[in-house]
Amino acid sequence: MTYLGISGLLISHHGHVLLTDPFFSNPRLGLVRPKFRYLLRTSPRISSDTIVIERFLPRAANEASAILVGHGHYDHLLDVPYIATRRATAAVVYGGPTVRHMLMGDSILRLNSGQRVLAIQLSDVGTSERAGVWIYTTDSAFRFMALRAGHAPTLRMLGGTYTFGRGALSADRDSLPHTAADWKLGESYSYLIDVLEPEHREPVFRIFFEDAPSTPPKGFPPSSIIRQRRVDLAVLCAATSSYVPQTPDSLLEFLKPTRVMVTHWESFFRSQTLEPEVSRDLDLDGFLTRMKRHLPAATPWVLAYPHTMMRFPESAGD
Repeated sequence: MTYLGISGLLISHHGHVLLTDPFFSNPRLGLVRPKFRYLLRTSPRISSDTIVIERFLPRAANEASAILVGHGHYDHLLDVPYIATRRATAAVVYGGPTVRHMLMGDSILRLNSGQRVLAIQLSDVGTSERAGVWIYTTDSAFRFMALRAGHAPTLRMLGGTYTFGRGALSADRDSLPHTAADWKLGESYSYLIDVLEPEHREPVFRIFFEDAPSTPPKGFPPSSIIRQRRVDLAVLCAATSSYVPQTPDSLLEFLKPTRVMVTHWESFFRSQTLEPEVSRDLDLDGFLTRMKRHLPAATPWVLAYPHTMMRFPESAGD
């Protein structure tokens, strides 16, 4: 598993690859900060930094059979059109209906929309109380279940909260979004991802993946699924976690994962060509303190460093 930065993962098993939320472009804050009505300034356009993508996206990404996207904000979806049409050209992109509606703004993806971009409908999404539908990748190397999640507020100010890019789309766009705020949040999903054994297609490793903190129990899998097989690795999002109560406390108590990886802790307003810095609005020490308080002392965890590969043994799941 290679941590690509923010919420991006490249998961590889026996030559089969799955990607989550690949994002490298990191526009500076001045290009993406919200333009409030009284300022009457037009938001600047943003676009993928293809040079940075080509520098940091591993060659193995070309073999990806799927790209999972948790929600539609630009720091999760902006680079997907380029990656899906120039690098991972056989990958199917999965996300909520809003994710699909925005990606239909790309002319290449639109030509093969029924095969390249699939919306996971809410009727197929799991919750803490019921199982969702298992979706298998085209190479049968992975299966995943989308889980109905939420998204923590982006800011807390003047006694209230603000969430960037709120809203959902109900129709396809004619072109890709131009500004950061045009990349709408849409439907938020977390995922259970099972890595499958090649011959019998049985799970050998289970990953819980979130790309935004949710108010418990949103984003949780049903207990019936966890009883069948425990989580080998919980991938937790640190960004904006201080705006959600009991995070990551209640999720860890429920999942009881074998290992934990912390992601989305670094500033995404800073070029990935520079050394990463902790996001300015994140109390990382507080997040890690709460996390360790709710993990058994022997449970290994890692604060994932961008562009670092980690290897995990296959697990019996019990």
